[in-house]
Amino acid sequence: MRLHRLLYLSYATDGLSYPDLRDIMAKSEVNNVRDGITGILCYGNGMFLQTLEGDRQKVSETYARILKDPRHHSAELIEFKAIEERTFINWSMRLVQLGEMDSDAVRRLRLKYSPAATFLPTSMTAEQCFHFLKEIYQMTQGT
Repeated sequence: MRLHRLLYLSYATDGLSYPDLRDIMAKSEVNNVRDGITGILCYGNGMFLQTLEGDRQKVSETYARILKDPRHHSAELIEFKAIEERTFINWSMRLVQLGEMDSDAVRRLRLKYSPAATFLPTSMTAEQCFHFLKEIYQMTQGT
């Protein structure tokens, strides 16, 4: 298998609601299980940061489908590269809403990888985005 990881960010459309987020996750679960995709979707401060892992072609197809979703805009590809192994192996997709995780640990994590105290992935490198998501994943295991 040609494992690849894709990282991207995008901006939520005005009026994005909790039911919208639930719908995104429900569809992602079905599609990603079918396609062997794993990953995490982080939402906060009106922005999405997502990573997808799996077969190169399936990841590309998934990203192309995501780009057509009208619930976000101005997607920016951060990284697309071959990897030796998956990081987010336990989740076909998991939504992490940072607004619900306003703890000292999350604030420290934002400051660790970003010059901003708020969630602002546009100010982070690809490596910083990946490590941020990896640590969020580790913090939320078992929840």
